[in-house]
Amino acid sequence: MSAALQDRAGEVAQWFARRRAGPLTPDDQMAFQTWLEADPANREAFEAASRLWGDLDGLRADPRLMRLREEARGAVGRRRTRRVIGAVAACVALAVGGAAAWQGARYLSGLVAPQPTRYATRVGQTMSVSLPDGSLAVLDTNSELRAWAPGKTRRLELVRGRAFFKVAKDGLHPFVVRAGDHSVTALGTQFDVDLRPASFKVVLSEGRVRVKSDRPMAGAASAVDMNAGYQLVARDGGDWNLSRADTRSAEGWVSGRLVFDDAPLGVIAAELGRYSTTPITVAPEVADQRMSAVLPAKDPEAFIASAEALGLARRAPGAGYALTAP
Repeated sequence: MSAALQDRAGEVAQWFARRRAGPLTPDDQMAFQTWLEADPANREAFEAASRLWGDLDGLRADPRLMRLREEARGAVGRRRTRRVIGAVAACVALAVGGAAAWQGARYLSGLVAPQPTRYATRVGQTMSVSLPDGSLAVLDTNSELRAWAPGKTRRLELVRGRAFFKVAKDGLHPFVVRAGDHSVTALGTQFDVDLRPASFKVVLSEGRVRVKSDRPMAGAASAVDMNAGYQLVARDGGDWNLSRADTRSAEGWVSGRLVFDDAPLGVIAAELGRYSTTPITVAPEVADQRMSAVLPAKDPEAFIASAEALGLARRAPGAGYALTAP
C-alpha cells in the first residue's frame, strides 16, 4: 500500500473511532466534514469502514468492546477521551485475533484502499480502453493509467504519459483524473491529459472541466474552470498558462498523427522520439529550423524525408534517424 493510502487508512480509523467514542464537539464535527469534502475518496473509505463495522456483529458483542464503549460514554476531559479513542481503534485487531484478524485486516484494507485496474503501453504502442462506466480512454506511447471501480466518483490516475478521455455523461458521478499534483474533474466531456516530468497539460475539446492543484505555487492559480477549445499548461516553477487551442491538431495523436505548426526540428524530433526505440537526433545547427507538417507518429522516416525535401536539413550518414546541416 502506498504512503498516501496508508495515511488515508489511518485517518479513517481515527475518525471512525472518535465518532464511536461519543458525540463530536462542534469544532471536531466541522473538521470531520472538512476532511470528508477534501477528497471524494475520503468519504468512500469512511462509508466502507462503516459498512464493515455494521457487518461484524461478533465484534460489536465482544465484551471488551462493550466495556470500552461504556467507558467512552462516561469519559470526562479531552485527554481521557483521546485514550479511549485510541483503545477503540486498536481493539478491532485485539477482538478478532489470530487468523481472523489477518483476514479482517485484508478485507478492511481492500475496502479502505480498493485496488485499481492498471493499463500501460510500451514505447511506440497506443491502447484504447473501455471503462466500466461507458467512458473511453486512449493511452499514448509509454503511458500508464489506473482506474478504480466506479463509486460516488469515477476515479482514475494518469501515472505517466498521455491519455485522451471521452467521458460518458453522468451528472451524479463526477469523472476525476489525477495526474501528479493535479486533478481534472468532468461530468461528460472529451479532453486530453499530458503528464511530463516537468509539465502538465490539459486540452479540452468538448464540455467543461475543473483543473485543481494540490500544491499551488506563488502567483499560480490553484483551480481553473476550462471551456472547450482551450488548453492549460502548467510547468514546474511557473504559472499556469490558459490559451486557445486547435483541439483537432492537439489530439491528432489519438489517430496516430502528430500535427506540427511552424515547430523547430528539434521539438519535432523530441516528440517523435517518444514513439521510437531508435533515437532521433538533430544537429544543433539545424535544430531551430522550423517546419509545418502532419507526420505519422510511428514513422520517423517520414520526418527525415520531409526535412530533406524542404531543404531544411539532410540525413546524416550512418544508421538510425539523424539530421544534419544541408
